[in-house]
Amino acid sequence: MVLIAAVGGLRYGEVTALDGMDLAVEQGEIVAVLGPNGAGKTTTFELLLGLIRPTAGSVRILGEEPGPRVRGRIGAMLQSAGLPEQVTVRELVRLIGRSYPQSLDVDDVLASTGLTKRARRAVTTLSGGERQRVLLALALVGAPQLLLLDEPTAAMDVAAKHTFWEQARGLDGATGVFATHDLAEAAAVADRVLVVAQGRLVADT
Repeated sequence: MVLIAAVGGLRYGEVTALDGMDLAVEQGEIVAVLGPNGAGKTTTFELLLGLIRPTAGSVRILGEEPGPRVRGRIGAMLQSAGLPEQVTVRELVRLIGRSYPQSLDVDDVLASTGLTKRARRAVTTLSGGERQRVLLALALVGAPQLLLLDEPTAAMDVAAKHTFWEQARGLDGATGVFATHDLAEAAAVADRVLVVAQGRLVADT
């Protein structure tokens, strides 16, 4: 089953942000989108989530156009995402879970993301790597069919990255697309690596 198909192009006036970034992701795959800053990775994720619309081509995700009809079936981590400060980790994950049509058990999600011992701590007290794990928990709690993770390990050291991906890859039947500029990370984690440069898909390996 193809969960993502045909990400179109995007222009801002005379500037081409994406130039026909066509891709397909099958159910059960973990796919890395690899490229330097400014290559079009974040723009691709924003198109897939319906936060912006293509100026050419089309976008299909879970068999639909991006938007409210499919948003409850997608878990996402974006670089621009912030976290409310004056709540505990458990309160935040429970609150987000309630916004989905169905959700996983909060304690199970905290355990799977290595946050059980941090559950009663306020978000303000967390390290950068712990905040990334909270964002992963928020992406997972809605029992998504598809995960979209934009530079999910950017704030982590090597050991934390390893733990993060052990947790993410341990999800049953997970299908995910993640952006990274780290070739070693892409090669170690992904089933396929899509290389992007200047808004174009230049390799699919």
